[in-house]
Amino acid sequence: MIRLRNAQDLAAGGVLILVAVLAMVFADNLPMGRLMNMGSGFVPVWLARLLGLIGLIVAARAFTIDGPKLEIWAWQPLIALTCSIMVFAFLLERAGLAIAVMITVAVSRVAAPGIKFLEVLMLGGVLAAGSVALFTYGLGLPLRAWPEFGG
Repeated sequence: MIRLRNAQDLAAGGVLILVAVLAMVFADNLPMGRLMNMGSGFVPVWLARLLGLIGLIVAARAFTIDGPKLEIWAWQPLIALTCSIMVFAFLLERAGLAIAVMITVAVSRVAAPGIKFLEVLMLGGVLAAGSVALFTYGLGLPLRAWPEFGG
């Protein structure tokens, strides 16, 4: 009889397989091409296949290697970080890169309530300055660093 020995590996393998299947479904309408003449779907499909294979290996380990039980998830950090990414996406073109980064860091603070306000402010400022320097000036990406007022 097959016995589950590692619930964490089974869950992780299942998530990897799910992501692989979703990637293959979304890449289904892209042209594959061949190795010497790759289409736009070639790399995504092969990476999805590789991810699915890794997921199968991880899930198979759940029945062969002893491991810890699956613990209850901390939903608050997961929801806070997801919301912070959505806030960044919403604010990037509307408020500019610097403001979007600062507010994203502030929203992310909900995931780790022990961090002080001054630390969040300093981290947000350093990340915003670094992001503007790298992406706007260094790489020359067409991102507004600051919001446009009155125009």
